[in-house]
Amino acid sequence: MSKNKKYIPFISYLDDISHVETKNQVLTELRTELRTEKLDEFMKKVEDIYDQKYGNKSKFTDKDKITTLFQTSDPNKYKETIFVLLEQKMLHSYFGNKKVMPLITIPKPNPVSITKKLITIEESNIDTLQDLLNMIDKYPLKENIEYNINMESLHKVKPYLTRLQNMIGMKSLKKNIVDQILYFSQDLHKGGKGMAKGDYLHTVIYGPPGTGKTHVAKIIGKIFSKLGILKKGTFKKVTRSDLIAGYLGQTAIKTKDVIHECLDGVLFIDEAYSLGNSEKRDSFSKECIDTLCESLSNYKENLMVIIAGYESELNECFFQFNKGLDSRFTWRFKIDDYDGKDLFNMFLKKIKDYEWKTDDSLKEEWFIKNKPYFTFYGRDIEVLFSKTKIAHSRRVFCKTSEEKKVITIKDLNKGFELFMDNEEVKKRKDNETHKVMMSSLYV
Repeated sequence: MSKNKKYIPFISYLDDISHVETKNQVLTELRTELRTEKLDEFMKKVEDIYDQKYGNKSKFTDKDKITTLFQTSDPNKYKETIFVLLEQKMLHSYFGNKKVMPLITIPKPNPVSITKKLITIEESNIDTLQDLLNMIDKYPLKENIEYNINMESLHKVKPYLTRLQNMIGMKSLKKNIVDQILYFSQDLHKGGKGMAKGDYLHTVIYGPPGTGKTHVAKIIGKIFSKLGILKKGTFKKVTRSDLIAGYLGQTAIKTKDVIHECLDGVLFIDEAYSLGNSEKRDSFSKECIDTLCESLSNYKENLMVIIAGYESELNECFFQFNKGLDSRFTWRFKIDDYDGKDLFNMFLKKIKDYEWKTDDSLKEEWFIKNKPYFTFYGRDIEVLFSKTKIAHSRRVFCKTSEEKKVITIKDLNKGFELFMDNEEVKKRKDNETHKVMMSSLYV
């Protein structure tokens, strides 16, 4: 049975209560360390658990309850009872701030020597995220096997790599992020003796709203936490209002406070271009960005700043504000626009996640046709799914349970009508056509 590490010395006592020469030492120590006002409560809890475990009523004398506890005909039963309290993490409430120290030395067993077999991995074709996942599955961790690369760290990040791989689309990002993982998992970022600090962790994710940038940023943060690079694993998402104050001088303080809060973790700035502007006339923005730029270097080993947004706007309104920013963000990933097939798969995933079903009437072509209306991609699909469920509820009212929670094309079409009941959404297709026409003028 596993024991709470905090009480290992106390458990060592209990392991020795069968020895006459140590029993009195145990009792003396317990009388000293157990808080008097908690004694009755402690003994009552021991009695209750003992009765449940062994099915007979335990009896204690009022004269010395602790002595009675250990002088019973079968003290091991009481020892196991107290282990239950330890397992339930309840024992700490019966003791004060004192720490029970062992009065005797318990010899530790000699560790068992295991001969490990060295296996040399020669995987030269790790090109995609799926390639990396396949390799991790191919080489499991075993006690008697040692690899020539750090497979333990890769196994630690596997759940998050799988989560990223299961995200719809993002082919370019999934391929390019492999470089980042392989580089840092081998500790190649660390500087040698007498050299400057290691490489920057700071990352840019390019992409429009609704493409899953926040989710990707969280996964990246988890990966670096499991690799042991970001010790706390903190993730904080901020916007302009979280960094910029109302008066000059206060913005630097506010920005520094946020940065210190994120040390050993991730600071995620979505739509980071909102911090600045193309004219570079905002003194508050400059104060914030200059403070941020300085911190990117000062905390390069224990802070990852991830910024996200449109590529052109980040270049004009963020990187142009301070020339030192560009070189500090060494890792850059781009989330490709989603096509109709991606939107269809997103919708099906929503249905599956909610444990609903669909019939065969839903087709990929429907999403290809209506793609211009889903300019915010994942966010719009979430709204569409919500509207479709509302339409479904009207259709199946008074119907049998077998017909409920099964989405049909009728539900989708009606849900789309509800989705389109918005003037901004109605104009999206015309705006998309206008963009295409304008871009063609410069070809």
